[in-house]
Amino acid sequence: MSDPDEIELDADDLEGEQPQAPAIDPAEFEALRVRAEGAERKLREIQTTFLSAKAELDATRVRLERDLARKVDIKFADLVTDLLESADDLDRAIEHGRTVPAAAPVIKGVTLARERFLAALLKAGLERIDPVGEIYDPNIAEAAGILPVDDPAAHDTVVQLERVGYRMSGRVIRPARVLVGQLVS
Repeated sequence: MSDPDEIELDADDLEGEQPQAPAIDPAEFEALRVRAEGAERKLREIQTTFLSAKAELDATRVRLERDLARKVDIKFADLVTDLLESADDLDRAIEHGRTVPAAAPVIKGVTLARERFLAALLKAGLERIDPVGEIYDPNIAEAAGILPVDDPAAHDTVVQLERVGYRMSGRVIRPARVLVGQLVS
């Protein structure tokens, strides 16, 4: 407890005195400064290494995701290509069944099933390639033969479709099979 008779110091009594900082040894100060600069340099190196590793990891993750998506697309396209062979079988069954009048109800059901099957594939991203009337493009169609044409505009143009082609995700998974017009002189 404080004694009221003690002398109190007020701010006016301390005006002339400056608080003194503890004496610092210049060699010790220089050593601490060098140590701090070294620590800052090491921190910058660690930060640079970390940022570089993070950027590399991000790039690797993006590449792996892209590669995985591409592989999934390719595998799905392979599956769809196999399924298209089944659709071709249904087409052949329908074509043959039309020659048998008693098979009309069955052909109607098979036709409906084929249409639903192809509609599901189209919904999944399948696109038809039907280049009839277009200039022959070997990137989307394979020429099964040529047909003579009299019209110069039909030269090197797809004039008949033998088999529908398909593409998925911008990639041709089955080229169309076509007959190409050849001008006869």
